[in-house]
Amino acid sequence: MPNTFIENREGWLRLSEIDYLGQFVKVWLAFNAWYRNAYSETQDRKILNELKWNANPVGNALRPLLETLSEDAEQFRSDIGLLHHRLEHYEIQTGKAEDKHRITFRKVYLRDRGPKVETINSYGYTFKVDRKANGSLDTTVLNRARAPILQHQQQKYDLEELEAIPAFGTLRPTQKNCLRELYEASAPREILDLLTQKDIEPIKCGSFSFYCSREELFAAAVEAVYLLRCHLFHGELSPTKQASECYEPAYRIVRRFLTCVT
Repeated sequence: MPNTFIENREGWLRLSEIDYLGQFVKVWLAFNAWYRNAYSETQDRKILNELKWNANPVGNALRPLLETLSEDAEQFRSDIGLLHHRLEHYEIQTGKAEDKHRITFRKVYLRDRGPKVETINSYGYTFKVDRKANGSLDTTVLNRARAPILQHQQQKYDLEELEAIPAFGTLRPTQKNCLRELYEASAPREILDLLTQKDIEPIKCGSFSFYCSREELFAAAVEAVYLLRCHLFHGELSPTKQASECYEPAYRIVRRFLTCVT
């Protein structure tokens, strides 16, 4: 008598596979329905930026899980760790043209920054970067005699443009590094690498350690799944097995969001 399972093994295996792309779409649509009713803002990006940092049912419930000991907390952190692992092994880029960037916890956008003035004194030299409310920047370097040796105005943040001006080229290597670090600290967007080791207690997520606060890690998780949503909904995704695997932990994270709301 023929073994019907053996004959149809591959077909049964295909049918038993979970379509995480489809599951992600369904759970995001439900999540979208909630936050569209919970917030007066109409743009998804602005709503998600608020969700990342402000008090809300999702953040209030999940931020504590990033530092508590329980089976539920461990599973949530494991999902974040698995999402990081999958994104490291399969590169997904989202956005268009010069805004195109990789979805990764190693370089994740957390929030916009307000106007900022950064100043540092080093060996008698003064370095100053003034980023104004309209996004323009004034960069100045004064020598020991308080005379300007570099003055540059920009309409928007652009480190490569600053490094290309003649006055930057006249600076010594240590001065260039000093100004570069000061300029990067004045960036209009807070972008962090959560995996680089720092002198703080890390948050363990599966086999990975994230060097950040629980607020930063929650914001990063929201940002990652939102970018995956954009990549999928905008038709940018190549429907490969590896791509689908990235959406497995993303689906579980968004589904957890839903369990926090009523």
